Amino acid sequence: MSATPQATRQYFDRLKNKGIKPATSVLGDTELTVSRIGFGCYRVHQFEPDHREALKEALLGGVNLIDTSANYTDGSSERLVGDILNEVITSGEVSRDAIVVVTKAGYVQGTNLRDARERMNTGRAYSEMVEFQSDCWHNISPEYLADQITKSLERLRLDRIDVLLLHNPEYFFKTGGSRDVYYARIEKAFRHLESEVAKGRIAYYGISSNTFGEVESRSDFTSLAKVVEIAKSISKNNHFKVVQLPFNLYEAGAALHKNNNRKSIFEFASESGLAVLTNRPFNALAKERLVRLTSFPTHDEVEVKGGLHTTLGRAIELEKRAPGYPKAAQGLHWAHALRERLGEIDDLLTWREVLYGQIMPTVRQALTRLTPDQAAWANEYSPVMSELFRLITWDLENLAEQKSKLAAENVQVVAPDLASSPTLSRKVLRVYHAFPEVTTVLAGMRTPTYVRDLLGTEAALTPESAMQTLMRLQRYRS
Repeated sequence: MSATPQATRQYFDRLKNKGIKPATSVLGDTELTVSRIGFGCYRVHQFEPDHREALKEALLGGVNLIDTSANYTDGSSERLVGDILNEVITSGEVSRDAIVVVTKAGYVQGTNLRDARERMNTGRAYSEMVEFQSDCWHNISPEYLADQITKSLERLRLDRIDVLLLHNPEYFFKTGGSRDVYYARIEKAFRHLESEVAKGRIAYYGISSNTFGEVESRSDFTSLAKVVEIAKSISKNNHFKVVQLPFNLYEAGAALHKNNNRKSIFEFASESGLAVLTNRPFNALAKERLVRLTSFPTHDEVEVKGGLHTTLGRAIELEKRAPGYPKAAQGLHWAHALRERLGEIDDLLTWREVLYGQIMPTVRQALTRLTPDQAAWANEYSPVMSELFRLITWDLENLAEQKSKLAAENVQVVAPDLASSPTLSRKVLRVYHAFPEVTTVLAGMRTPTYVRDLLGTEAALTPESAMQTLMRLQRYRS
């Protein structure tokens, strides 16, 4: 089963009967009705309660498009989606055919990288592997895509993926490959994905590329016009229906650069009947630094700083009593490690990536390996570490909110009409929603509070005002 035009329309009709009226659009020429805000799963984790509650609240509150990837949190992101979808479908709160699930394949990281190396060592290596750095490879060969679709279906607990995207195929250029070979590999991947459609494992496919919106002269630029040409050469009834790319106030090439037959990618995609999903709406690169275009929770500064110092001390003392100390498992040394590095952590996004990608998995693994007679120590250590992680996060949220207020002031200088919106994220969404070519803005909504904030967005700016705002803000990027 997969999403259907009728069920997606009915999803929003039922919400409307309850007085809930989220903004909607149509997913290209698929006739699927989708929310203009999508649940982005880049940093969500199956073991984080807030992430689980956020996704559930989004699905019940008007978000029916979920975007994840095989490599997000090493598969945990897809497992979270599978868990929560199963929960709300089993309860009858939402039907499977009302939800559009988008996932991606291409990156070879974490578990996938270990598997790829094992295959290489046993003479079964995947073809066309792009080994651009030691801890991250890339592959869009038919063999690898088939394997990834199988694993994604298992993690998502689905029998069909609504949309499968090639994930940043332009990484091919990092090893000096030619454009001819690049597009030949995309064509081979598309032909395979058409066969996956025929088998019923996916409904549609597309490409997520960070370079769709860049200037044509860029060495790793991906031309949508060329990609559309490839899809048409395979079949006039092809299932290439979706593109995804970054778009925000400072990285606005998708609207500003005429890079596809003298049209912007927004214009070209719309004319080609393609859905456009935009990512990184709140994380923009300007003047070679990351600008957060969203508001953050604030916490009592004195309480956070004092609690952080005390809790870190308790955690360190507990680690000194850890089974096997000082040669305890890696996951039982994090308080000591954080004491040495705490002063270097000044970015919330980086911290969350380290927390969910490195720290929590190793702590969880180490605790599961303890013997029953070590349970008392584990029961004391686990909540202290959870409190430590929470306080570090709160401290960084306070810092991020200070920076957010400065960014909000810059935005309001060039777009005074946005002053009425209560949060920075809601201000910028009014700009993005002014572009009718944007089907869905993918937002990271990792807490129920974020979900409620983003679903409360006011009316969009006019297209003319939004374009003017983008053009004025470009000076901050350079």
